[in-house]
Amino acid sequence: MYFPVGWPKVLKLPELGRTAIKQVACNRDRILFAILTDDSLALWFCKPCVPIVFHRRSPDSLKKLGINVLVEWKPDSSMLVIATSEGHLLFYNVGVIADQKGLYVQTDSPHANLRRDSAELFIKEVIPPLHLTLGEEVMVWDGLITSIVCITMTELMVATTKGHVLRYRWDGSQNRDYNLDLRRIPFCINQQVSKAVPIVEENTYITAMEYSPLVGGFAIALNDGRAAFLTASSLKFDPNQVQGIWAQGIEDATCATVNHKYRLITFGRANSECVVYYIDESTGGLEVSHNCVLSSKDYPGCPGTVTQVKWTPDGCAMAASWTHGGIAIWSTFGALLMCSLGWDYGLHVDLERYNPLHIISMEWATEGYQLWMIRKHSYRNNNAPADDKDINSNPSVKILDASDSAEIEYNVIQLDFVKSALNTNPCMSHQSHLFLQGDDRLYINTATTLIKLFSDRSAKEDGVFNENSSFSSTSTLAEGRQWLIVPIPSTYSATNWPIRYAAIDLDGQNVAIAGRTGLAHYSMMTRRWKLFGNETQEKDFIVTGGLLWWRNYIVMGCYSIIDNKDEIRFYPKDCKLDNKFAKVIRVAAPVLLINNLQDHLITFGSDAQVTIWSISEIDAAGNVEVSKVQAVDISALCVHPACVTSVTLTSLRTEAGRGQNRNSESIVLNVSGRLLLVQRESRNGDRYTCSMPTVLASCVENVWVPSRRKAEKVHLTEALWLFCGSHGMRVWLPLFPRDGDKTHTFMSKRIMLPFCLRIYPLAILFEDAIILGAENDTVLYTTDSNSPFSLPFSVLERTSQVYLHQILRQLIRRNLGYHAWEIARSCNSLPYFPHSLELLLHEVLEEEATSKDPIPDAQLPSVIEFIMEFPVYLQTVVQCARKTEIALWPYLFSAAGKPKDLFQECMAKRQLDTAASYLIILQNLETSSVSRQYATLLLDTALDQSKWELSKELVRFLRAIDPNDVESPRTSFVLPCKLGLNQQTPPVSPNAEDLSLILGNVQGPRGRSFSTTVTPKLPDPKPVSNVNVNTVTAESPGVVRRKKSVPANTNNRNSESRDSTAEEFFIDVILQRHARRLLSAHRLVDLGYFAAHLDFHLVAWLAKERDRAARIDDFVAALKHLHEEFNWPYPTPAEVSRLGSNSSILSVPESPTTTIDERLKTLCIDPSMNIHVTSSRVGDSGYVSFPGGLPCTGIITAHNLDSSSQIAESEIEENSNITQTEVVGSPREVFLANDSYNAKSAKSDMLNTKTSLYDSKFVLLDKSVGLESTKILEPPLQNSVVDESMMSTISSVWDEDRDLDGSICNEHWEVPTPQVLEQLSNSGTKGSQRSEVQLRYLLQLFMEASCLEWSLLISILLRDAMAVLRTVNAARTSEQSIEAIGRLRQGLQLLCYWTNRECLGYKAFMLAIQNQISVLSKILTTKIQQQQIQEHQQAVSATLTKLMSPPPSRSRKSSSNQDTSSQVSGAKEKLGSISGSHPTTDRLSEVAHSVNVKKEKTDDYVEENSIIPESTGCVVS
Repeated sequence: MYFPVGWPKVLKLPELGRTAIKQVACNRDRILFAILTDDSLALWFCKPCVPIVFHRRSPDSLKKLGINVLVEWKPDSSMLVIATSEGHLLFYNVGVIADQKGLYVQTDSPHANLRRDSAELFIKEVIPPLHLTLGEEVMVWDGLITSIVCITMTELMVATTKGHVLRYRWDGSQNRDYNLDLRRIPFCINQQVSKAVPIVEENTYITAMEYSPLVGGFAIALNDGRAAFLTASSLKFDPNQVQGIWAQGIEDATCATVNHKYRLITFGRANSECVVYYIDESTGGLEVSHNCVLSSKDYPGCPGTVTQVKWTPDGCAMAASWTHGGIAIWSTFGALLMCSLGWDYGLHVDLERYNPLHIISMEWATEGYQLWMIRKHSYRNNNAPADDKDINSNPSVKILDASDSAEIEYNVIQLDFVKSALNTNPCMSHQSHLFLQGDDRLYINTATTLIKLFSDRSAKEDGVFNENSSFSSTSTLAEGRQWLIVPIPSTYSATNWPIRYAAIDLDGQNVAIAGRTGLAHYSMMTRRWKLFGNETQEKDFIVTGGLLWWRNYIVMGCYSIIDNKDEIRFYPKDCKLDNKFAKVIRVAAPVLLINNLQDHLITFGSDAQVTIWSISEIDAAGNVEVSKVQAVDISALCVHPACVTSVTLTSLRTEAGRGQNRNSESIVLNVSGRLLLVQRESRNGDRYTCSMPTVLASCVENVWVPSRRKAEKVHLTEALWLFCGSHGMRVWLPLFPRDGDKTHTFMSKRIMLPFCLRIYPLAILFEDAIILGAENDTVLYTTDSNSPFSLPFSVLERTSQVYLHQILRQLIRRNLGYHAWEIARSCNSLPYFPHSLELLLHEVLEEEATSKDPIPDAQLPSVIEFIMEFPVYLQTVVQCARKTEIALWPYLFSAAGKPKDLFQECMAKRQLDTAASYLIILQNLETSSVSRQYATLLLDTALDQSKWELSKELVRFLRAIDPNDVESPRTSFVLPCKLGLNQQTPPVSPNAEDLSLILGNVQGPRGRSFSTTVTPKLPDPKPVSNVNVNTVTAESPGVVRRKKSVPANTNNRNSESRDSTAEEFFIDVILQRHARRLLSAHRLVDLGYFAAHLDFHLVAWLAKERDRAARIDDFVAALKHLHEEFNWPYPTPAEVSRLGSNSSILSVPESPTTTIDERLKTLCIDPSMNIHVTSSRVGDSGYVSFPGGLPCTGIITAHNLDSSSQIAESEIEENSNITQTEVVGSPREVFLANDSYNAKSAKSDMLNTKTSLYDSKFVLLDKSVGLESTKILEPPLQNSVVDESMMSTISSVWDEDRDLDGSICNEHWEVPTPQVLEQLSNSGTKGSQRSEVQLRYLLQLFMEASCLEWSLLISILLRDAMAVLRTVNAARTSEQSIEAIGRLRQGLQLLCYWTNRECLGYKAFMLAIQNQISVLSKILTTKIQQQQIQEHQQAVSATLTKLMSPPPSRSRKSSSNQDTSSQVSGAKEKLGSISGSHPTTDRLSEVAHSVNVKKEKTDDYVEENSIIPESTGCVVS
């Protein structure tokens, strides 16, 4: 659990010159480093990294004794020994200069401006002034020296090439009685074999050797590749007692090393592997624990022979280097933590030919925070040929070949590391936070700061058939490189470097650290450190047994320097760090480990005593009551107390024996990787005894125990979690019997389940079923090999993994499905629970479907049955299938069921998104006709349920189906190509409308420069022919044998267009049918969503449905439905009453009792004010229908107010048989987010249009309105009289109604001022801004489509008087039939009546627009008279034609010469007002625009009976 961070630091060694650096070695404290070269020795200080002393041998000494080869420190750092190439030992004394305080003493300048302002700029560390003196020169007359190890404070062992191991004292003398000869040492495979054979081969000697007193011997590697372990009955190593144990299976050993804490023996091999052995206690032989091997994923090639292996000081990690370059770090039991062969060195570096990190020697520094390495570079001269450029990107540096002469350069580099707090402080396993410590900083990732990224499968925003849709449901926790880095204050780290212990509390809000002396703690809330105020107290004790947080106290095991006693101390968090607030408890032996469980404390001392304490808080001032509960001697369980790596107090138990107290805690010990459970028993009151220990597991690195039990997830919170390195993760899981099942009492209550991990675990979120970890990554900043930054920059990345599916799979495999179901049921509320089931299915499917061997007991059917117990079964199967190769689908669906059946089950359960995923499966397994059939069924259902995004993707899916491939079976399973390619679009004609449409859609919302109801002007129009296409679908009973007529050109351009295909027509029929259903139900919000998502040409379709689906039968019910659907509030009478008081133009103040009629009577405008406004912000629907100015339209005046009211009442009475039915729909608040921008843009386009208004006077005289009269008056005849000038010529009717407008303007109608219109529009509360934008956009669409009934309703809802006037004006166009105008007038009358009786809030506005009823009456009368005149002239013309010529033969072309009056005729038939059918023709020779009229009517006919071209649609994106 060591991870590199930052750049490797390169040390400058100018005094060493160009000589080769042979070795780097540290002393026992790892503070001093010795750097050995061919002819010199340098001593360096670790922190700060500075040189102390340098010694170079004379040329005569080099010639006589040979160059330096090896160096070794004496344990007390007072001497060094150097072995030379000629077999000599040079003993150097390391002394301290007495008359010198220290090196690198900093003094301030006498100038004030040059003085240091901060204490951080001073080096407070005392660097000892050392000197080297040569003590002894000893010649070894036994060959060359291959290895040196120090075994005691006084002796060292020297291995030679003659097969001897010589024993020397540090004074240079040799202890000949204890020399070892390999030819006399018996070797065997274990200590139980009676026959042992010594080495008889000649020239066999030791090449590498390391000694460990905890293991009890030497690990050796021989020159012939064999490896062994030398042990003896005592550590004196009497030659007559030494025995060799062969490491079996190794024939290519290159180096050897020993892990003292975990008692492991490691051998490096020539095949780039490292083999780790342990000593079998029963036989005494070496057994393989694990292999440290690089997988092909880590490095595909062979990095060469292992040159060196080094364990960290705490034994938690191992570093290895290879001859071809590169280093790797493994955990204790073989989990790969880092490999430099996978670093990013840039594209120019080929690691097979040259590795920038070629290490020949390395050593770990203090606490393992740094790795000192010697790097070797091989370069050519700068003037070498240019064709042999070094791949390290520097043109002046050339790669070295074996035959070339080269310059070799050596560097000493340092690589910084951070490590988990669990290494030195195992009690942190209770926490759920990622907590790493460096030498002077902390890396923190608390559980509350982690961001959970889930994929909500019930509301996916990604397209179902989108090729780029990743469906990422990794849904564990966000992985990233963001860490909270807390630097240690320099005041503390300057004299107490490095950090040895670190602890964080349960909430992750407080952190405590301990260095060489004292301690400090940090608060996340205040972001402040708290240090000892008295520095002497900080220097008086050393934390030796770890740190932990208990409530608001810091608990530690420490050693008091002043009292020379071992103690347990409690420091309160809220008080000052001072000994007077501390609770101190003396203990008999040094505390090595400490842990707690709720209010119990457990300690382990160097006397092998485990002590359990009961602690309770008296007050917050540091008064804590501590009492000893029990002490247990475990010396029989461990070789040495240093081999105990963790001690934990837990409530977990195996079985409860008779008479045992189930509430007593158990002790869990990790002794050199073996996990032992010692259960405590309470038989006689408070007297505790311990049962025999139980071995739970071996090769254990870390142990996690939940701090508290949770009843909802009792399985996960009462489990014991273990990590065993390369052996994976293990969980000791409880098995609770079923309720009432007491028959099988012999069954085990717990089970150990193994599973694999892809990350290194550092913390476990027990309740969330997530494991958190970290991994190494690199970033390359420069490729210049001469730069110190040419090596990659190491970063730390947070990782995570869900483990729930691993547990479920192991339980199902063991036929424990009921327990798996209980665990899954307790976790089904987790957002990534469906993903866990998907992982479970995917792993089993991949393993079994790709297996080459027969599977006697397949697990897939059991897994399928298990997943079927949960409602996400259908979703899990299809997600697994989509992420699996198509070749595995038959095996999956043979167990899960047929895709057709699963699709139909999804439809039955209304899981439309899941059903859409099954369409992809069906498309690849079935014919296209089947997939189209099911897609059509799904499309109908999706439209009914307003799944617009899904409907859009389904339409795209249907259009992507090749009509020529409908019945052919699937021959290709290339999924992305099938669904991801865009369809071929038909060629477009370069006319102005097409270009405007494209640019309009790209640049913003629809503009007003063109109307989508106008047919594009195609070049060279050809005669129209009808093409009948029959399409039958079994899934849509309502759609049978529809015909379509499409215009075709002679060049067959439309025959290549998808619009001319039956499939396209089939899709359009479905969409039009649903649009008709929405509009008939008055669901305008859903209609807006529908058109926006599906690119439905709404304006063109509305124009065809003007007299069908777009007609309104009950205006009042429709208005109420609009209020409900858009959440639009009704105006209240109180709001209308405020209209007069808030206006600055009213001359008569209102009284509190004034009625609405009286307030309207008092409305007047002072003519002297001469108000002139050129633009209006309100009261406009958003576009200008008359560029020349506002037309004269009907407004309330003193002349026509009474008559209009009487007309309204009389007509309402005549149509009293109309019943009001409220259509209740589902109110929708807003359009989709991606549509809101277009809607807002449309609003801004509408509202910002400047309209020039005429100056006018608006006067309401004090006359009786007459609405309260109960007498029904007949409409006066003068209102039906039409000016004769309108009947002068028929052409005046179609000439934009200029004469009609003029005649109406001659009435007594005047335009109100903008202020009055603004008051009418703003009177009362309105809905949300988004609703208003939607309404105004819909108003624009309905106006363009000439759907005046909906335009009138929306205008009244918005209280937009100008929009009402424009709507009435639009009724005079030829597109409006007599029936439509009649319905419009009748609806307005009905609304007036309703507002007077039920909704008085609308009364003021309705009074302002009430006179439009008379306008509609005049228009209706004019339309009827025009129709009669036109029919008369047509009859006369037909009679003359019959008399002039014989009757022609019947032709199909005559169907194209009909007038739009056919709509009028159909409307008359429905009303019964006009009987019979009257054929019409447009051939009026006296009309100047007859040609245009004919073309327009012909285009309208084609448009009504064919698919609407894309260029004429209203596109809402």
